[in-house]
Amino acid sequence: MPTARRPAGVSLDIWGTLLASDPDFKPARNRMLRAALAPAVPADVFDAAMRQADRDVDDRCIRDGIDIGFTGRVEATLRALELPIEPLADRVPELYDAQQRLALAHPPRPLHVELPAAVAALPVPVVLTSNTGMLPGELMRKLLVPAGFGGLPGVFSNELGVAKPHPRMFQEACATLGVEAGDVLHVGDNPAADVAGAQAAGLRAALVRPDGVSTLAVLHGILEPHGGGVA
Repeated sequence: MPTARRPAGVSLDIWGTLLASDPDFKPARNRMLRAALAPAVPADVFDAAMRQADRDVDDRCIRDGIDIGFTGRVEATLRALELPIEPLADRVPELYDAQQRLALAHPPRPLHVELPAAVAALPVPVVLTSNTGMLPGELMRKLLVPAGFGGLPGVFSNELGVAKPHPRMFQEACATLGVEAGDVLHVGDNPAADVAGAQAAGLRAALVRPDGVSTLAVLHGILEPHGGGVA
């Protein structure tokens, strides 16, 4: 639905809006975690438990507006496999470092080759507003550089301790932009976390598909007199 005025600032979700994982990253990370914590579990069983635990934790984060990161998600996987979680505590730094090395070796990719240039061309300030999941803000800032989004300010859930749709995420995004909420457009692919959350915090919102093309259309719309795809 078009809007009559251009936003004075733009907040962008990352995953499913700008970036997708390298297809080799999660399999490599799962092999590393399984070898360290559950070597007796078949690879396909571990992978299925990891996927389901990640989905379940994502749902909880969105439902409750809380952040659950690397440790909590690995714990959820171990619980799903009915394995003890106590051995994880002493190994978190080692395992996180191994994940970081794998992520840097297999960095995420823009969903569309034109997205980095389109973001850079926006005539208003931009902030990245993201629930971080397994990859905290410290690591995301490193991964954004090869993806073409380096240097953009970020509001990351692990650093605030809350997750979208919690209003504090969007309040922090507006503060980072230096723009009033009603003049900020948040763009994301999740109806609850991105659209409902942004609107509840007083922002405008645009829902995109995780294909890159729809995000590009919204960004191009901001350059036009009547914008585009804004709710």
